[in-house]
Formats: sequence, structure tokens, C-alpha cells
Amino acid sequence: MQRKSLDILMIFPSGGDLHLSKFTYQLGAAYIIGFLTKFGYGAKQFITRESFNVRECVRKISGYKPKIVGFTVYEKNFMQCALISNGLKSFNSDIITIFGGPTPTVQSQAILESVTSVDICVRNEGEETMLKLLSILSANNYNLKTADLNKINGITFRQGDKIKINADSNILLSNRSIKNYIDKYPSPYISEIIPLSKASPVGVITSRGCNQNCVYCNCTIMSKRNIFPHSIERVIDELAFIGEYKEFKGPVPINDDAFTIIPTRAAQICEQIIENNIKVPLSCITRCDTITEDLLNLMREAGIISVGFSLESAVPRVLRTIGKVSPPESMNLDNFEKEIEFIEKLKSMTSYAKKIGMHPVFVSIMVGLPGETIQDAQKTIELVKQLNIDFYSHNHFHIYKGTPIYQNHKKYGYKLTSLCKKNNIMLNNSYPFNVFKIRLAPQSATEMNRDRLDYNTLKILSFNPEREVLEPFFKNIIINTDVIKLSLVKWIQENLAINGTIIQIYSNKENYIKLDKKNESTLFSELMPTLYYEPYYWHKSDKIIILKSGKSYNFGEALGLLIKFKSTNIAMRQYDEGHNTMENVVCVDQTEIDIITIQDLLLKISKDKNGVRYLLDNKPLPRFQKLCRWTHNQANCQLLETAIIANDDSIRICWHSKPIGKVGISFSNLKSNIDYLQKQEIKRRNCNRCSEKETCMKCIFPYPLSSKEYCKYKKVNNTIESARIINSFNTMKDLLLKPINPLDF
Repeated sequence: MQRKSLDILMIFPSGGDLHLSKFTYQLGAAYIIGFLTKFGYGAKQFITRESFNVRECVRKISGYKPKIVGFTVYEKNFMQCALISNGLKSFNSDIITIFGGPTPTVQSQAILESVTSVDICVRNEGEETMLKLLSILSANNYNLKTADLNKINGITFRQGDKIKINADSNILLSNRSIKNYIDKYPSPYISEIIPLSKASPVGVITSRGCNQNCVYCNCTIMSKRNIFPHSIERVIDELAFIGEYKEFKGPVPINDDAFTIIPTRAAQICEQIIENNIKVPLSCITRCDTITEDLLNLMREAGIISVGFSLESAVPRVLRTIGKVSPPESMNLDNFEKEIEFIEKLKSMTSYAKKIGMHPVFVSIMVGLPGETIQDAQKTIELVKQLNIDFYSHNHFHIYKGTPIYQNHKKYGYKLTSLCKKNNIMLNNSYPFNVFKIRLAPQSATEMNRDRLDYNTLKILSFNPEREVLEPFFKNIIINTDVIKLSLVKWIQENLAINGTIIQIYSNKENYIKLDKKNESTLFSELMPTLYYEPYYWHKSDKIIILKSGKSYNFGEALGLLIKFKSTNIAMRQYDEGHNTMENVVCVDQTEIDIITIQDLLLKISKDKNGVRYLLDNKPLPRFQKLCRWTHNQANCQLLETAIIANDDSIRICWHSKPIGKVGISFSNLKSNIDYLQKQEIKRRNCNRCSEKETCMKCIFPYPLSSKEYCKYKKVNNTIESARIINSFNTMKDLLLKPINPLDF
């Protein structure tokens, strides 16, 4: 059935988080959709668990026949939004593209100057501005040339070859005298824009804005230091509706900038949750100076099971400089009593939250703050070590455009640089000292995430594809070279999945230190379809080849997983001897002895009545770099999930393959090259006369075996089922046992 065209399709690429890497529901977009639908406009959000590259994504989006495509844009997903917008305009120049969200609010002109495919930026709240836009555009048959946009406040747009910045809309500010004004916007859940099953992790809001003085935060800038609440009745109605869903996999986040910013209101919400017997697990982030033990007790009884506190610094002078507790303009005062009280309150509130059973309880800090010394930062780390918390977020201070610190960054000695003209939205800032000298405290979320990222790298390096069918792009790209060229970046734009993985492997530690910043700048300056870029370097130790994380070098050698490469024979002998560190080992086939070793393992599993039980009853196996050759259809050369790029720009699809093309070649031509090689090999081996022809993987690159030796092993031993069991077991283990990112709450 032909799909009816939409007035607007909203899109939110997640920005590359490992667990939330697809196109997901976004609360702000859902509010806009609900409001527009109320007035009869066709509005939806683009939601999918599928993977796409930019070209395939554009094709899927175009299938909805949208007149307008609206993007929710943050710094973290700016590159993906820009690439998809460019692709849409190339596909159909009549589609109107609109960027909204925090980044377009403060960088609308810069976005229109650098991303020529974007037609309009919506600044600040989007509901009523988008309604006015759609009213005018629909009346003009969605023709930008005839639509007069000059009277719509809150937008920046192209007018001929110029960029026009209309006055701010200030919708919420100008209506602040109307009690609970934002209640006019329909609930995304009650209006069925967001399914109840997605309330975790999407979350809810009880109010918008913030009234604090923090110089680094754009929340107060966007709300002009005001708070715009929903009525308590509206909050309770929404939570009661969400409470009809009984299978929450995690708490529903309250996405207010600080839930207890008005303590009496937070208490009233909790009291109403209890009175109405609403059973929804909740989490929130708040300030320690707007909370008490009594309020924490009430929150816990109301179902708030997790709470986070923003500390930023444990040094009173630094807290004053950033306006965390007192306005920064009171800096000349020597009295830091409020800041000292804030720090002491944080200690007591985190401790009490743990005491009453909240989990997780977490804290955020920043290193490299204005006026901070290396000794100041170390004091913050020492305080964190003393806290009774589950984890903390170790952030390096980042300057956002539009914030007070951005306006005054030179005063504090910061230097700001854009990546380049193509990407002047994402800023790099210097620091008053080497922030990497501040080592992580033991309960750092960075450390938990590092393990998770290295674990994912381990899976990719061992070529156990997650795909079940071939797709016309790569999910992962391994750059096995020291220098990233612009030609490679442009090829990656076309051939890597949005939010896919880029792993770069340097030849040694020295080259990583020397070249990493330049390579990272090259990647991000040219607009990448992902932020998921992980650098590593080779390290040789005691005849073992180890792959070390570059970020572990920065944060501390003990951070993350050491991925070891050993010959299959040695690794399995150590496994049989009871070594306990085999999970992070990749077995490499170097001689025929290694082949015999893997064959013996596969035969042992195949002889067991329950192969999965055998794996469960024994220690975790190492990973196998070339297990795919003993399967039926689980090889990277068939599913093309991962590409390896060498320093001569050649492309390989396994560690021992010959080049199948060079950077610049299309994906379809790469596939044709592989098909040709396979046909030639089948013909040369006379596979059509072989009894194993229906089940043999027909490995094109059987090193260290010859084709003849490979065929011999395939005919003698039936390895398909046991190899499949190992792969399936690894997949199950990945799902059940992988390190969890606590910040996914």
C-alpha cells in the first residue's frame, strides 16, 4: 500500500552510544509531534532498530514522503544530522530540512553557513514555532520560495543568498504569568506518540528550564534562568498512564535539569505518586543543596530508586568561579561559606541516599574548570574516593557556544578552535593544565565504559558477525594504519553505517601519541557518520602481541582490557592448564599445529551430547580469529560486516585476505570482486564434485593452510555444528555478560 505523505518527519540520530545506536524516540520531538497532531498535521518520528548508511537512511526516510524533515540536533549527533540532511537534499531538493534543539538554538547562523542543505533552524522551544511554520508552509504548498517567513519569531533561515535571523520567540518567557503554561502541550505518552514500553530510557519531564548561575551550562541560557513547570496534576496523570506498563527494564528518568530545584514542588509530586499508588521506577539528577533526608525518604517511597548529584569541584573557590552555588560575580568576596556547606551537603546526601537503598547513586565532576589548578582537581578526586556512591562521571570541561564561559573564555586563558570550516560547530578547548594527569577514582563510569568499549573491539577483531544477511555497507571499519587520509574519510562517509564503529590501530605507542589528535581532527572535520572512534596501538611483550587502548594510555595503563593475540596452539594449551585470563585473548592460526588444535576442540564439542552445556561447564574460551572458515555461513567475506584498511589504502575482509579493492571503490564493486574470487576458487578446487559442497564455507583465504589442505580438513571433520555453537554461545554471552554502562540509566 502506498504510504500517505507526511507534513513532517522528525529524526533523532543518537550520536553513537554503543547501546542506543539506532534511531530512537526523543522527548522534545515527541512534544512537538503531539502538539502538531493536535492541530491536524501529519507528524511522526523516524524510529527503527535497523542499521543504515547515509544513502540507505535517506531512501527509508523518503519512503515516508515527508514535506519537511526535522532534526533534533546536539553536538554529539550534529555530523550524522548534517550528512543525512545533505543526502536528502541530493535525493529530493523539494524536501524542507529543519534543524532544532540545543545546538541550533545557539549556533543557527553557523549551521546554515556550514551545512548548505539546511533550510531553517528553530531556536528554543519548538512547539508553537513549528506550528506557525507549518501553517505558512502548508498554505504555500511547502514552497520556500513563495512562503514569507519574516514574521515567524524564533527561526533563522535562508533568504536568497543571505541568512536571516528573526527575533527570539520567547514563548514560554512571555507567558510565564500563565500558570503551568506548558500543560497546553500534549503528553507524549497519553497521546501515544511514545509507547509505554519506551518510557525507560526516554523518560519524562515535570518542568523545563533552570534558574541557576552555572557559567558552563546552556540550560539556563535557553530558559533565561526561568523554570516552567507542568502542573502536578499533569505530572501525576502522565505517570499513572505510564504505570499501566508493568515490565520496565530500568527506571524511567525524570529529565528535569534538577528535579528538586523547587523542593516543595518535588515533595508534592512524590506525595501524589504515593497517594495515587503509582508504581513506576524512577531516576533523577538533582542538586544536593535543594534536598534533605526527609525529601530523599519521600522520593524513595515514591519509587525514585536512583539519584545523581552534580558536584563539579570539591574546591570552594572553583565552585564560586563557575557559579555553581553563588553567582560568579560575587567572586571578590572571601567568604565561601555557601560553597563549603554545598560540599558537606553532598557528602551527607550521597551517603544517606545509599543508606535508604537508592541504587545507583552517582555524582558528576569536571576537570579543567576555570581557575582550577592541578592540585584543585586532585582534591576533587580525593573527595570522590571518600564518597559512598556507586559510580561517578569523570568529565573534561567542555565549552559550549552561548554559555557565559564562552563569552569570557579568554579571561580564563582558554583557547577555542573549530575542527575546520566544514565542522565549525564542534569546538575543542584548551585546559589550564594537562587534564589527563588527573587519574580516575576507582568507581569511575569511564573505567566501566572503557571495559565495555574494549569488549566490543574484541568481538569485532575476532570476526564473529552479528549480521544475518548481507547489507550494502559496513558496520565496522578497522583502520590498520598510522595516518588517516581525507580520501578514506570520504569513503567512510558512504560505506559505514550511521553510528557504526571505527577502530584505528597504530603500529606503536609512539605513533599513537604523535598522530592521534591529527587523525581524530581529520575524521571529525569531514563529518563522520559516527562518533564511535576508538584508537589502539600494538605493543609487544614477552613474545605476546598486545593491543592497548589509546584512551587507556591517557587515563591510566590499568584502564580497560588488554587484548592479547596468541597462536591458537599456545592459547589453548594455556587454557587447558587453567589460565584465568583467556577471555581477552584472540587465537591466531599461524601453522598447521594451530589448525589441528582448533579441530581437536571442535571435535570435542561435537562429541558431547550437549555442546552448549560443555561450554557452560568449562572456563570461557578465548576468541578465534578464523573460526568462520569452519562454519557454514558465518564468515565476514559473506556478510561484509567489517572492513580492514591498510596503509596502502587496500581493503581486506579478514586478517589474511588478499586486497579486494582500494579506498574509493564502491561497496557493490567490492562485493563483485569477492564473488569473482570465490567463483575462481570454486572452479579451481572443483567444489561442485565435492560431497561437502552444500555445507562448506569455501574459505577464499585459508592461510596458513593451502586450498588442498583446507579441503582435506573439511572432508575429514564435520565442524559446522560445533563452530556454530561457539559463535552462538559468544553471542549469548555478549548479550548477557557484557559490561553495562551505568549512564544508560
